[in-house]
Amino acid sequence: MTEAHYTTYGRRRRSRWPIIAAVAAAALVVVAVIIFIDAPHVSAVSPASDAFVGRHSVTVTVHVAGLSSLSNLQLSLDGRDVMRQARFGASTVNFVTNHLSDGTHTVALSADSSNLFRHHVTKRWTFTVDTSVPTLDLAALQRDPVVTSKPAIFRGKTEPGAQVTLSVGAIKATATADGKGRYAVIADLPDGRAKATFTVADKADNTVSHSLTFTVDTTTPHLVVTGLKPTLHKARPVITVSATDAAAPPKVTATLDGEILPSQKPATLIKFKLGPLAQGTHTLLVTATDPGLHTTFSDQTFLVDSTERFGAALMVAGARGKDVVELQKRLQREGVFSGKPTGMYGLTTIAAVERMQKTYDMTVDGKVGEQMLAAMSGRIVVDLSSLRLYLYLKGKLFKSFPVATGQPAYPTPTGTFAITSKVKDPTWYPPNSDWAKNTKPIPPGVENPLGTRWMGTSAPGVAIHGTPEDYSIGTHASHGCIRMHVWDAETLFNYVVVGMPVIIQN
Repeated sequence: MTEAHYTTYGRRRRSRWPIIAAVAAAALVVVAVIIFIDAPHVSAVSPASDAFVGRHSVTVTVHVAGLSSLSNLQLSLDGRDVMRQARFGASTVNFVTNHLSDGTHTVALSADSSNLFRHHVTKRWTFTVDTSVPTLDLAALQRDPVVTSKPAIFRGKTEPGAQVTLSVGAIKATATADGKGRYAVIADLPDGRAKATFTVADKADNTVSHSLTFTVDTTTPHLVVTGLKPTLHKARPVITVSATDAAAPPKVTATLDGEILPSQKPATLIKFKLGPLAQGTHTLLVTATDPGLHTTFSDQTFLVDSTERFGAALMVAGARGKDVVELQKRLQREGVFSGKPTGMYGLTTIAAVERMQKTYDMTVDGKVGEQMLAAMSGRIVVDLSSLRLYLYLKGKLFKSFPVATGQPAYPTPTGTFAITSKVKDPTWYPPNSDWAKNTKPIPPGVENPLGTRWMGTSAPGVAIHGTPEDYSIGTHASHGCIRMHVWDAETLFNYVVVGMPVIIQN
């Protein structure tokens, strides 16, 4: 029998030192962390770093972990030792300042420590004392208390970093001023009168408030003009203007043919009484302007055709009808209108009226006003050779009167002129002439050289007037004027109108 072979392996003996070393190292780390965590340090300060304080006396508190383990503790304010003022707690040290001036102040703390990782503890920080009331610039809103933007924007200046709050009833809006103190508060406000409070709080909680009343106006007014039709058959129309606005009653102005009508106070409903208006075309411009200077306008052109009788009303371009036919016929008799009367006051008629106005030295505007009606309704002709005055009405001789005219040294001028003024019981004033030197004015009365009626003309220094010197009538005795018997001058005065032509001829 063969003998079996057996092999025996012995156990290896393993070393335990690496494990022990690792455990020891970990323990050291834990101990180090604990020592580091427990190292004395400043955990908090009050006032906080860069804080703003709104009072002169401040309690400064430093929270120090491990305070009891520190030595050689030093505490200063603005470089001045304050340890004698300090009060200590378990982990705090504090002191109360004296009266601090507005501005930045510095607190410094230092101490020694036996901690393995931190041999010194230091803390240095600043805070600002600000007891001044912040400024608030509302000058722009005070100068112009109308807000027209939507939403409303209020801009101004105050202290940098201050918070501006706007309160209008239940509506509030805030904004923070930038580094230059500029702010813009944005609020969605309804149109109308608003009473607002602006409050400013700076970084030190100093506050100031201002109240202002202003108008918010972001919409244009609504305007309705009634009472005008394309053609009006009355010379005195009444128009009604309805003007409304969400903010306040707008101001209404009306311009008729370029002339402003009497001003009206802001109101919701306004009536304008026009006239009497001339026959013809007119333009009415009505504007409504609200407090925010938004403007709405109504521009209407209309025709007035209120009569067919010539002379019953003034006439301007655009007139039509029988009265225009009569106007054109009279212009034909004056030699300034050619062609067949059309009854339409157009460019041809305007040109004819202007030619007649130039002839009689009137204002040339192409309109048949008072002077033109007078010129076409009647005229005065003075014949120097026969020493008589002839009054024509409606193209026919109505009356004639004897007169006295200028003596050879002071001749009455010839030409086409017009009546410019009428005066009852005039006062005689010495003219600027050699013959009137050293004379005084003569009041109305029997000795007045002008009699009782004066009719001035456009001829320089020449008038038609009465005279108490009846014997001079029928002679060349005046200083250029046309003298009449007092009773004749009074009769003529009743028929003469300003603008009536005066033709003086040899």
